[in-house]
Amino acid sequence: MVENNTVSVSKGVFVFKNNFKHTSMLSHGNTSKMFSKNLWHKEFNLLWNSISEDIEVLTCNMFSLMTKDLLSYIRQAYYNSSVCEIPTAALLTGINMPDHDKQFKNLKRQIINDVSPHVALLNSQDCSSVKSLMDNMVYQFLNNSGWDKSSNGNFGNNFKKSQLNLSLLERWYENLYYTKNKSAQPINKNLLIVVLPNFESFNIGVLQKFILIASSYLQKLPFLFVFGIATSISTLYTAFPYHVSSKISIKVFKNESSIHLLKKILENVFLNSFCAFQLGGKIFNLFTDIFLFYDYSVNNFIQNIKYTMMEHFCYGNAMALCSLDRNDVKNTLNIFKSEDFENVRHLKSFRQLVESESYQNQINLLTNDVYLKGVIFENIVILQKYIRRLHIFLRCLYILVSDLPGHPLGKHLYELYATCVSEDVTKTPQYQECLRLLSFQSQNNLCVKLNEIVAILDESINKNSKRTQMKEFYSKIKDYIILLNDLNDAEMDVVDESISPNNSFTNCTDRKSLKESLLLRTKSRMEPLTKYAKLRKDILETISSNFEIHLVQPSSLCFYEIFFFDDISIQNKIIGIHRTAIHTALNDPQVYLQCNCCKLNNSHSIKPKMPDICITYKLHLECGKMINMYDWLQAFLCIIDSSFNAENNTNSKINPQYQQG
Repeated sequence: MVENNTVSVSKGVFVFKNNFKHTSMLSHGNTSKMFSKNLWHKEFNLLWNSISEDIEVLTCNMFSLMTKDLLSYIRQAYYNSSVCEIPTAALLTGINMPDHDKQFKNLKRQIINDVSPHVALLNSQDCSSVKSLMDNMVYQFLNNSGWDKSSNGNFGNNFKKSQLNLSLLERWYENLYYTKNKSAQPINKNLLIVVLPNFESFNIGVLQKFILIASSYLQKLPFLFVFGIATSISTLYTAFPYHVSSKISIKVFKNESSIHLLKKILENVFLNSFCAFQLGGKIFNLFTDIFLFYDYSVNNFIQNIKYTMMEHFCYGNAMALCSLDRNDVKNTLNIFKSEDFENVRHLKSFRQLVESESYQNQINLLTNDVYLKGVIFENIVILQKYIRRLHIFLRCLYILVSDLPGHPLGKHLYELYATCVSEDVTKTPQYQECLRLLSFQSQNNLCVKLNEIVAILDESINKNSKRTQMKEFYSKIKDYIILLNDLNDAEMDVVDESISPNNSFTNCTDRKSLKESLLLRTKSRMEPLTKYAKLRKDILETISSNFEIHLVQPSSLCFYEIFFFDDISIQNKIIGIHRTAIHTALNDPQVYLQCNCCKLNNSHSIKPKMPDICITYKLHLECGKMINMYDWLQAFLCIIDSSFNAENNTNSKINPQYQQG
């Protein structure tokens, strides 16, 4: 009889309440344990942990500037005893900023420590109605903690959920501050601060009613609101009609925009001489385009770089050499195995190295691991020096060209970086245009820029080291600054560089050459070269010659792939067309999972080892517009269980488990 409980004339779905056991989920474990013994994984963790810490410190410091002004505003909000509007701080945090929730949790902790112990941090998902918002807020004020529902339906302090309202909050507040001689405490220590991190996510109707209710208790409960707004202040003004907006007094606090934060993160974390991992020009331009034209998210930009680093390091143990510490590289090479050296031999630039060597050296590079280890170390040291000097001279070039008319090489440092790692920047027409514009620089402007270059070099040069090209360049720039300061009225002194009359026409064999000589002589007389112009020309030639040495394309160096990643094929994985990407993942999961068990002979075949959602999707494609649920699931069961016979197994259990990818 029990077996017939689910048999009916028509097929259907039957619900059984609370009679099933929770099946234990398969423990997939931490995937990092699979790679923990690999050298590349250890180096990836070290590098990414260092980068993430630097980013967190940078964002916290940026947010702390706004927090300082906010805390000052909160302290002074109720100094005037006749407050008739609820003080409201509107924090313009910016769109898609990283660690948004964490920043507001830190803000709550600072308010509790410095201003008032009563802070309620409300999230939109917990405040879908006025009642739930009130319950959440009152509970946090009464318990000084987050929302923690107990099993018996009571909510701390022996109050039930139905009792949590502003009347209860008023009695609690009076008992806390206006009895037992507690009213003598200054009012600014007793504020009830309500923080809404994501203002745009809240139901506007709920907020309007909440503000009206809270304003009616303002004389007894000193509320103060803090709204986190991601877009613009107009969002706040347009959300409330006059009868609501007249109940609050708004003060705006602006945080730096997403593009300014991204610029700081790039310049202080990634585009410096201390970060071993470097992005190629194509990848860097891809990420900046995604940021500027697609999502405007700093957090996504950082995650894209993290994904790129994962792709870079999972190439193999050859990427474990991606370090700017010589001792680390030497220690890593000492524990390299034969397959690790073979992994290095598969790099594209290794072929160029082999072809440039003699026959005997070619044999040693291909067969002798000890010889290859020495060659690798020498080239890694060269790359380490190149990366350090690349970023130093990159900043020097940026100082010279950042304010030029038209910005031939870009406005920002990251634009200049993308150009420098993509091609030899000194051979580009944009660079030549910059030199032409710099030849018109005034003495004061040129002197200021040279002083900034000296400041950068002074931070980077080890004065106790032996004499290098950089130290010679540093000394020459300092000498040029002294000469510029000594010029005073030198612009009036003309340097005689006119064409000598003895040989000005000696080589003129035809009418065209005579015309050119006369034109050159006329020009030299019309535009005499001053001492400053001569000195400026020497300065620019000296600087340009050093740029030609140090700002070369990284692909010209051997083993550059260990430090630079420029595989544009990851574009399909980072920003694919959504519908196409979903169809590809469901129709052929092997494209993304990259496992042999899901490899298909043709696009129409289905394997039982494929994820269940992929099997059901491909069966759905075969059914067309009209689909029968029973036949669909019977077909699913036929695939996952090859021994299943639909005619003989009428009571077979159909239990597809949809896995979350």
